[in-house]
Amino acid sequence: MGYALTVRLKQLSDSIIPQWISEINKLNMTVEVSPKFSFSGHGGFLPFRTILYDCPNQSLNHVELMTGYELYVKKMERNKDSFFRSLMKGKSGANIFDTEVDFRISAQDSFEYRMGWYSAASLALVCKGVLIDPQEGLQLEGQQLIEHAHRCVLEDEKTIKDDEWRIHRFEGWKG
Repeated sequence: MGYALTVRLKQLSDSIIPQWISEINKLNMTVEVSPKFSFSGHGGFLPFRTILYDCPNQSLNHVELMTGYELYVKKMERNKDSFFRSLMKGKSGANIFDTEVDFRISAQDSFEYRMGWYSAASLALVCKGVLIDPQEGLQLEGQQLIEHAHRCVLEDEKTIKDDEWRIHRFEGWKG
């Protein structure tokens, strides 16, 4: 079963990567993105090294783990989504989005949902964009992004039994 999140923003460049990672790190975890990552040349699985501090399964806190999600960046066509654009223009003044970042989260390990939500919310916050959750029919922006992401992640992780956690230990960057 998969989960999708979309972030729409005005512009995106690699210069925001340090600020993006810094924002994710405020969420009771330490993360490092693959050293080869670039928004401009990426399409597919994006790995992260993570150390968690607030996992409901206490045995997984303070342990280096590997997780990630599928990430795709594309330019939005000017005439595409005109209804969405008109809604956002009215709501946010002249803020018209031209870039869409898709986060595709699977159940390959127990932390993809956490990493996907925190990454999407942090990117939307840093870039003053909007996060869309089509499964729940939600559109979030500003500080509500982080609050909602944190609530979703902790509620999800509390449902996982101790013997059901699927993890991948970090063994270094490969390739």
